[in-house]
Amino acid sequence: MIVKNSMMHIFKDPYILAYLVFYLIVLLLLHSLEGMSILEPLVALLVAGVGFSTVAWWTTRGTVPFPYLVKQPKSECILLVLCLVVVTLFLTWGLNIVETAIHTEPLKSLAILAAKLLMFVLLPLLLWRAVWRYPVRDLMNIGPGTRRHLRIIGWMALVLILFQIILGRGLSVMRESGLPWWSLVVGAPFAYVWLVLEAGLVEEFFFRALIQSRLAALLKSETAGVVLMSILFGLAHAPGMYLRTSKSLEILGPSPSLLAAVGYSILITSVAGFFLGVLWARTKNLTVVVLVHAAADLVPSITGIVQAWTF
Repeated sequence: MIVKNSMMHIFKDPYILAYLVFYLIVLLLLHSLEGMSILEPLVALLVAGVGFSTVAWWTTRGTVPFPYLVKQPKSECILLVLCLVVVTLFLTWGLNIVETAIHTEPLKSLAILAAKLLMFVLLPLLLWRAVWRYPVRDLMNIGPGTRRHLRIIGWMALVLILFQIILGRGLSVMRESGLPWWSLVVGAPFAYVWLVLEAGLVEEFFFRALIQSRLAALLKSETAGVVLMSILFGLAHAPGMYLRTSKSLEILGPSPSLLAAVGYSILITSVAGFFLGVLWARTKNLTVVVLVHAAADLVPSITGIVQAWTF
């Protein structure tokens, strides 16, 4: 289990080994049938999947996770399957409807944020409270935690921001935007708070607190929860990558096949949040994963957020 095992034991875990075998099969399949490069997925696996996860494990050494109760793992996982279908439909078509209905910023960004908070946070909270009588505080599990938790947030944020500055495209996007440097500096705190809500709270509550915790409880393995949650997180984005081609990433091309979209969601998207799954498994503190997630997205996203809010 991720909470107790050493790092070497984690790499010997059957769920991790199964994921790596599955990953390599998908990679070779896409390389042979779609001509997808092997290099970029392997770099993503090593950097995000292995590298960031190792840092997450190292920073959480000796951490005692918050208590987190899952009342009915089996029945809750069944309902989560239905919720995941609804969320996938929302990511595929719902967001597109919101984006096309409103053309002006920042109203469009506010509408998208409201829709995400409704689908990923508010409705699941109300559903779990109504069916299983969960108090909101038991589902959200928000708190500053110990000083160690604060150090975890600081170290992980530092590593992720430095990585994006040194190897990411965030700085070049800032330069190409033509925005004055002072507007980016002033806008950085606002952008971070925005990402705490729009990316951190939305994704971490649904995929980590709800899905990962219940999968781990059902299978009695924190590692299984991390692995399966990562795969489901990736697959939830696959239909949108296939149908919303204007939003597809460069490696997929202008009109990706369904196989390419599904493969990309496994090879790139699934490993992107692997380290956040490790952080959640070892802290069970939603504040930690929400704040770290926002820090990971800050450098690539700050330009777009400042532009959206520049009247």
